[in-house]
Amino acid sequence: MKNIFTSVHFEEVIARICNLTSESPKRWGRMTLPQMLVHCRIQLQLALGEVTAKPQGSSLMKSSFGKWVAFSQLPWPKSSKTPREMDMNKNEYDHSTVDKEKDMLIHYLKLVKQQNSLCSHPFFGKLNRKEWGRLIYKHLDHHLRQFRC
Repeated sequence: MKNIFTSVHFEEVIARICNLTSESPKRWGRMTLPQMLVHCRIQLQLALGEVTAKPQGSSLMKSSFGKWVAFSQLPWPKSSKTPREMDMNKNEYDHSTVDKEKDMLIHYLKLVKQQNSLCSHPFFGKLNRKEWGRLIYKHLDHHLRQFRC
């Protein structure tokens, strides 16, 4: 399974982010490209503890089975539930140009990659580094596919 802490997967994600342009077509969803980039950055800020969130979601998601399903090779459904802090329709976040948001996302990816331990996730609770790496990869992959990258 792909994991953001594996160098080849990290570089793959960085290259895909770099390929995004303001003209990248959206395949589904309501978020604009800048909103998607902010949404993905907030996940990384949650992992680093820069953004805090109360526990949310069902206890099933925090169970071993729930984590297994979420982190498996199965693709996530479109328009999946997201933590409140990452919901671009419920929160107003400043976002800049696509290029600046791409740079910020890459900056936070590099910060996360340097960490040995990360904070709890609002849906999944305490995650080890490998689980966080898998979750971050799957989340970014989901949204990069949303914008055809």
